[in-house]
Amino acid sequence: MNNTRGPAVRLAELPAFDCWHLIESVEISRVAWNGPRGVSVVPVNHVVSDGALWFRTTPYSALALECRGQWVAAEVDSVDPTTRTGWSVVVRGVAELVDAEDVPEHLADFRVWPAGTRNVFVRVDPVEVTGRKLVAPHEG
Repeated sequence: MNNTRGPAVRLAELPAFDCWHLIESVEISRVAWNGPRGVSVVPVNHVVSDGALWFRTTPYSALALECRGQWVAAEVDSVDPTTRTGWSVVVRGVAELVDAEDVPEHLADFRVWPAGTRNVFVRVDPVEVTGRKLVAPHEG
């Protein structure tokens, strides 16, 4: 039995180049890691620079306290419920904490949405970047 409404969409893999373009097109991602209480996920502002994904946080956040040297996955996506299309990209790598004075100069102005001082940067050098897209029938 087919439970879809409207034209069927298909799932297509995205090449890494397209994945990076999509990551740069949005400001928010969700970062997941295996912490002391199990899997944790937090939304963060991100920026892409020098082939890495960067976040900014406080020194006492779970992200800073639990992720140093740990594998993390960052996911970004966009969906359109009306057309049942969208995309999702996942970046996997090891998180490294970088003090504000040690980041590339052009990242000094990287702003995050929540108020407060966020002087710890998290850099994720990607080991794997994957993406998928739900494609409408008219997109071929």
